[in-house]
Amino acid sequence: MKTFFLITFSAIAATFSLSYFIMFEGNPMQLKNWWQELTRDSVSLPFAPYKTRIITKPSIITKDANQVILEDQHLFWKGSGAAFKPILQEDGTVKRFVVTSKGQNYSDLVYAKVSGAGADLFKLGKPIISKGSIVSLPLKKTSFWHTEPVVYAEGDKYPFSGVVINKFPSGQIIEQAPYLSGMLHGSLKKWNEYGIPMCSEDYLKGKKQGTHIYWFDQANDPDDYRPTKTKNGEIIPNLWIKTREEAKDKFKENFGSHEANEWIIFKYRSLGGDFPVRLLEHWQDNVRHGLFEGFDKFGNKTFKDEYKRGLRIKHRIFDKTKG
Repeated sequence: MKTFFLITFSAIAATFSLSYFIMFEGNPMQLKNWWQELTRDSVSLPFAPYKTRIITKPSIITKDANQVILEDQHLFWKGSGAAFKPILQEDGTVKRFVVTSKGQNYSDLVYAKVSGAGADLFKLGKPIISKGSIVSLPLKKTSFWHTEPVVYAEGDKYPFSGVVINKFPSGQIIEQAPYLSGMLHGSLKKWNEYGIPMCSEDYLKGKKQGTHIYWFDQANDPDDYRPTKTKNGEIIPNLWIKTREEAKDKFKENFGSHEANEWIIFKYRSLGGDFPVRLLEHWQDNVRHGLFEGFDKFGNKTFKDEYKRGLRIKHRIFDKTKG
């Protein structure tokens, strides 16, 4: 039995190796590019771009939502007023176009094209015209229809999947935004220059979905913290400064980087420090749904609203303050 499994495994390995050399000419970069192309719309497959690709914000381009553009090349008059609605298939590609407004005064020299994200993947036929009006628009080659602007990495043919980051000169990340197929998907996070979290917003395929949290730009020490002294006898008045001083010794020239600030935030919280929440929101399919709560810098609740599919159904204001 062991011999059988050994022979089977060897045959599979030999087949894979042969396929690798035939398909990718033994070049691991070709294999990597093939796999990233295959998994560009996946959030779960190993080594998919969504999990592994990171680029900086200056490298991204935002392209507009799709629309049909008509060009009337007649010299003396040009038609106007035609409009189209795409009928989509389950996978989001266009099945056909329906003429919602025929327009008027079009000549026989009218041509149609798709503009916006992935426009070059479409191919439209010549519009069918009757008595100066558009009666139909042939679709020769279809693609995914984007109803919202889409993000691309510079030079890429397809919408971007991966993480876009923006940094301060120190190396601290300002913003970290995950994208899937050109749309925000996952938790968008922002920090200030000291690594204090500013917001965390959940998105699902470009729409607000789930919990959105916003923090004040400050650190709150635990009530039981007592000032300490440095080796030089200087007083450290609060835990936040103490933790940052320890990070200077630990990270040296890398102090101020995102890695160093993450360590500071983790340790500060583990010792009882916190960062006060300013606003807590809940969203579903891009509309307010659930609790919306506001707080002051001391943690006191300032208001509490409840929404159901965009409609506010409860509202309460709190006057209690502490200082």
